[in-house]
Amino acid sequence: MARKIFLLLLIFRIAFVFACDLPGHFDFEVSNDEKKVLYSGCYDAINKGPHIIIYILTKDRIESDSVKRPSARFTQNRDGGVLQDLLTENGYDLPHHNDYTNSGYDRGHMAPNADFNDTRENALATFFIANIWPQTPEVNRVTWLKTENTTRELAIEYFLIKVVIIVDVFSDKKVNDISVPLVFKRRVYDLHTEELIYEIDIYQE
Repeated sequence: MARKIFLLLLIFRIAFVFACDLPGHFDFEVSNDEKKVLYSGCYDAINKGPHIIIYILTKDRIESDSVKRPSARFTQNRDGGVLQDLLTENGYDLPHHNDYTNSGYDRGHMAPNADFNDTRENALATFFIANIWPQTPEVNRVTWLKTENTTRELAIEYFLIKVVIIVDVFSDKKVNDISVPLVFKRRVYDLHTEELIYEIDIYQE
């Protein structure tokens, strides 16, 4: 079973590589100490958040013993500082944790802590400033949370799924200089067949 999962993940790395070729957009990935990629993405340096987040979710991870949610700040270096260096070279910068403080918006994970809480190291990796967008408390704690729970149920049912989060539509509101998304798009695929098994768009005011 472990070998089968390894081969499927290898196929994922080959078949689902995406080009992040829009102006002001940059590829990134976040790995753990074992050099396993936890999630990857395309960072939108103009609107200051992830345009796309992609990761694999397994039944084993969901059903493993979970660690307590870390009490952690969102940092710029959960990827070892690679994205920040790339942005600096191109005249951009990552936001800071405090940019969200007292804004009225939550720091909304795209790759959620609860999908990576099989170890504390993996859970901490989701507290990356490039992994969040401003979300209203209603969206973050209720509506978007429901889509995350559905995704975890699908991981148990299908054993191995690919999760894709897309943010490409914005309101005219800002949190400091961070754009506020109008729509959060979730797409979930059965990794064995590449079939789309769940699709939902969540709108926020």
